[in-house]
Amino acid sequence: MSTTTADNGLVAATYVARPAIQMRRIAQRRRYLTNAMVAMFSVVVLIWTLTPIYNMVMLAFQSNGDVFSEHIWPPRPSAASFWIVITQGYWYLEHFWHQFGNSVYIAVMTTGIVLVIGTMTSFSVGRMRIRNGWLVTNAALLTYVIPASFLAIPFYLITIVRSIAE
Repeated sequence: MSTTTADNGLVAATYVARPAIQMRRIAQRRRYLTNAMVAMFSVVVLIWTLTPIYNMVMLAFQSNGDVFSEHIWPPRPSAASFWIVITQGYWYLEHFWHQFGNSVYIAVMTTGIVLVIGTMTSFSVGRMRIRNGWLVTNAALLTYVIPASFLAIPFYLITIVRSIAE
């Protein structure tokens, strides 16, 4: 009787273990498939992100007049474009460093103002328990809902109004 019980116990344990092993294998396959899909998606996003940067670098090292080329890398790379910008050697770049300084100044001031206003707002919303504080805190997130292409319409209208006024 103990042999039968032991045999039945062994059979029962094997029977219970098989579905667990099968479920584990299915879970591993699913995990491998998910990881493979994430890896493929990551490669696509990486290529999508790095292509414009590659294009800018490639154009920066092109010689004058070689902008349209079928080569992956410029056959005669040249750093002359960088030297022209640094020395302001082109009429369009006459005041490059002054304009660059203005851009840096505006960026630093804008960042500082936004940090001060954002810090004070988040402190007051978090500390004072304003009635509709969630609306104030989520208002910044609502700006991300509007695509940047919609901003082209007001800029276009401003351009048209200015051209009509002149």
